[in-house]
Amino acid sequence: MRCDDNNYSMNFSRRLFLSGSSLAAASLIAGNADARVLRLPTEISNEVFSLPGRVVLGNPRGDATIIEFFDYNCPFCKNSSREIRPLLAADPKLRYILVNYAILGVASIEASRVALGFTLQKTTGGYLPLHEALFRLRGRVDGIRALEVAMELGAKRDKLIDDADSDRVTDALKKSASLGDSLGLTATPSFVAGREAVIGYLDLPAKQKAIANLRRCEALAC
Repeated sequence: MRCDDNNYSMNFSRRLFLSGSSLAAASLIAGNADARVLRLPTEISNEVFSLPGRVVLGNPRGDATIIEFFDYNCPFCKNSSREIRPLLAADPKLRYILVNYAILGVASIEASRVALGFTLQKTTGGYLPLHEALFRLRGRVDGIRALEVAMELGAKRDKLIDDADSDRVTDALKKSASLGDSLGLTATPSFVAGREAVIGYLDLPAKQKAIANLRRCEALAC
């Protein structure tokens, strides 16, 4: 399985767009001290809906959409993974999109390769069981550990290795890295909704508040 850092370009410029500093934004991220809200250019933020490898959960025609950029070795992403099912169970009109954003080293790239390869197989339960199982692992998550979990969930080993090493998966990783850089997503998890992004973890109440705000005023914070 290819796993070196040259598999895709990820030259983070660390540039940020107009930062959201309103009192409403501050209220949204209260209790999430490391999070910050950014304004995004529409022409770039809309590109997420055509990203190869994106995983759509919940209602594909939902009236509110949250997009999470995550890394399988991100501890705060582990917390976020536990909140997806409660969000979807309580909100049948929510669309939740996952984007593999492997920015924490070679092991993360390997794990994302396996995860993206897994999306190309038809398995019982779809992608979310794999996502949750990988975040239940303790310690560093790499390609070998991700492969073991995927096989337990019904993936075919040889096909999964081929798919993980495929140009299709490499292209998906490159494009998510490039878009995340363009959006200024310098940490995981990051959440995109409309023309705004939150860089950093949002707990369940903050996510629920953001979704309610999206419906009310088409912004993360009204």
